[in-house]
Amino acid sequence: MRFHQLERFVMAHIVIIGAGVIGTTIGRALAFKKAGPITILEKEPSAGQHQSGRNSGVIHSGINQKPGSMKARMCVEGNRLLREYCRKKKVPMEECGTLVSARTEKECCVLEKLLDMGMQCEVPGLKIITQKELKEREPASLGIAALFSPQGATVDAPALMEALTQEAKGLGIRYRFGTKVTGIDGKTVSTNQGKIEADHVINCAGLHSDTIAHMMDVGKQYRIIPFRGEYMEVRNCGVRSMIYQAPDLRFPFLSIHLTRETDGRVLAGPSAVPAFGREAYNKEWVWREMPGIFLSRQFIRLFMNPEFVGIAFDNAMVSLSKSAFLRQIQSLVSGVKSDDIIPARAGIRAQMVDSSGKMVNDLVAEYFKDSTHILNAVSPGLTSSLAFAEHVADRILNPQS
Repeated sequence: MRFHQLERFVMAHIVIIGAGVIGTTIGRALAFKKAGPITILEKEPSAGQHQSGRNSGVIHSGINQKPGSMKARMCVEGNRLLREYCRKKKVPMEECGTLVSARTEKECCVLEKLLDMGMQCEVPGLKIITQKELKEREPASLGIAALFSPQGATVDAPALMEALTQEAKGLGIRYRFGTKVTGIDGKTVSTNQGKIEADHVINCAGLHSDTIAHMMDVGKQYRIIPFRGEYMEVRNCGVRSMIYQAPDLRFPFLSIHLTRETDGRVLAGPSAVPAFGREAYNKEWVWREMPGIFLSRQFIRLFMNPEFVGIAFDNAMVSLSKSAFLRQIQSLVSGVKSDDIIPARAGIRAQMVDSSGKMVNDLVAEYFKDSTHILNAVSPGLTSSLAFAEHVADRILNPQS
């Protein structure tokens, strides 16, 4: 029975909404499995214009993921697959390792917790290093100890997207850029370029994944709350790898951290403040979207949490004040002055919140006969992408497995 179901599916037309790293890698995985003709719809003129191309380019090792979660499993496996892919395709990558810096004895306890979590998740090579070894690795670091993860790396995210997109096209996947989905009725996808008939729709719309899902009466308990993250370029700081603050494990945000990119630049960030639109990269107010965000049950209940309000206030200060941003950097490394930091880029995090006001901190996908919805694939979505795509493709093609 399963063979005949798969045989019928192989002849189907698969339509993927969203040409970010998740949509592209899922299409790629299905094409390798010869699942049938695949079309990827993207409203932008090229692939990876939002979360996939506006991140810090970190290939996460999985040290801050919840043991047993889908995200932990996909991050660790995805790290391995992505590093292999970059080597094979000659995508610019720096395998520099990740350092989580502790600046107080209390933060040293967080390192112990992260070490335990990472070991449960089977992250290779983790160890806590002393201040002396930390200084040898990062002379400007102000930490008293650090958790070192050798599997951490950085990648040129736009170059990675270009490699994946060209490979997908080579596998026969058709991209339709400038094609915005305006409605879905059964298997008919309406767009600004006309209607498209699909046998199976895969929603990989990222910042708009809830909107697409709601068109099909899926995931009504979830809403994307966009969080704007700003990056600063830090000059003359001498950072060689990646230096993170010890995180607040109650929330999915990682606070300001320093990342040496593949072109040698060092980025600090991102901050995390509610955005006034799903693509409000320049702090603009997208009035038509604001009621749906700020009057939603999910947003209201999220901001009823006093602990979250405190975190949000601190991040707002960092976003609004260059001196506050600078202080965050100066708490990690020495010698950075105001003149050493300049605005770089901004991104929007598609943070899913459920109807109770809780931030969803795991990968969420819902599968149906005629559609699949990737509702939550935020950081480390880039890292997890190749492994997650294999998982999703297998689940679609073998629905009873």
